[in-house]
Amino acid sequence: MKKTVAVLLLIFSFHFLKAESDGFNFYISKDYESAWNYYFEKFEQNADPLASYNLGVIAEKFNKPGLAIYYYIQTLQRLPDFSQAKNNLSILIREENLTVPGILLEPDRPVDITLIIFFAALYIFSLLFSILCFKPDWRIKTALFPIFFVLIITAILYFFKYNETANETWGVSVERSSLHSGPDTTLREVGKLREGEILMVESVSGQWAKIKGFHDNVEGWVEMSNIRRIIRGSR
Repeated sequence: MKKTVAVLLLIFSFHFLKAESDGFNFYISKDYESAWNYYFEKFEQNADPLASYNLGVIAEKFNKPGLAIYYYIQTLQRLPDFSQAKNNLSILIREENLTVPGILLEPDRPVDITLIIFFAALYIFSLLFSILCFKPDWRIKTALFPIFFVLIITAILYFFKYNETANETWGVSVERSSLHSGPDTTLREVGKLREGEILMVESVSGQWAKIKGFHDNVEGWVEMSNIRRIIRGSR
């Protein structure tokens, strides 16, 4: 029985390692199309950071700097200390004369210092309230006021920060595109979107998005197929 289990585990491990090496084997044999398909499928499953890094490398082979920038940023959302992704991205944006906002070079963490202070203050306030609320001297109860003030301030700060972050949708232009005054190619052209430019998606209408470019500060409507939305943090 033990031998059977050991053999099954050995077979499973062999197939697992073989599957994991498929993408690399495609790449070193210069079958970039197959390597792309392999890593793209892995990225689509759960935004795997190693898959997105490899997609960035392959996109450079395809001479697609916009796609490469997008996938390197996605890698850094999950692995912010991945030095090779940082280096590749830095070289690309320098060559393309582009700018990436610092907020996109670190993950979007669901818990921040403001929220931590809020819960710490809430705990202290609850503890002191349960101890002091039955004290007859009202002056003792004034000790609760500073903590209550901290609670209110941190709650307001977190609300505004969360509200601002929740409404932010960042993207990358993966093609040179014309910007229009509305969601239709027949409408007036109002500008150009550079390949690899970072942008903010302000609204969406069908297959069109109203965007504002980060580098050139251009505004207008662009077809959704020409941009990729950045998946923040671990989402």
